[in-house]
Amino acid sequence: MARPMNAWFALWSTSNSVRLGMVVVLAAWLMSCVSLPTSDEAAVRAPQTPANYAVSGKAKVSAGDLAQSLRFRWQQQNGEYDIWLWGALGMGRTHLQGNEANFIITEGSQQLSGGATELMQAHFGWSVPVGALSAWLRGATAPNMPVANKRMDTLERLIAVQQRDWNVAFADHQLVNNVWLPGRVKIRGQQVDLEVVLLWPKLVMASDAGGFN
Repeated sequence: MARPMNAWFALWSTSNSVRLGMVVVLAAWLMSCVSLPTSDEAAVRAPQTPANYAVSGKAKVSAGDLAQSLRFRWQQQNGEYDIWLWGALGMGRTHLQGNEANFIITEGSQQLSGGATELMQAHFGWSVPVGALSAWLRGATAPNMPVANKRMDTLERLIAVQQRDWNVAFADHQLVNNVWLPGRVKIRGQQVDLEVVLLWPKLVMASDAGGFN
């Protein structure tokens, strides 16, 4: 009786070994089918850019017969803006502070206050909605404005959108703190063409605006 038992035990052991091998092979195959996310894919799922930020860059504006090239520093926190604008060789430094309802523009000894859009139009000869611009600069749609013709790229980054009279395009995205931010924003609407080149991240400009060209 010992031999048949030994033969049966050997057959049973061999069968279980085969089953175990098949399970290991199957598990390895399933793991190979599950790809780990790339750094780009992980960044897509990163939180949205916070509304409080600082950025610098260059801007070109065309509005009718008016054409301007500017450098800027933009800082915002909790709906309050602190913006510096200046031209070639640091000429014509202009300081904008406040919020959309109560804006102050200071240039030299001249100071104006009022609504942001009205002040920009009176002082510069063109204007864009400041609240919307703050969202567009960071590659997001503007809140409280209807969204149309929204387009995303393969990494789910916003590349174009229409909001009211404004058509906005985003390009040259870059990763900053694991969040995608645009390097270039083009805004067109209400007879204004605005192209902005953004440099992320930058230190907030000092109040005296010294040392920048």
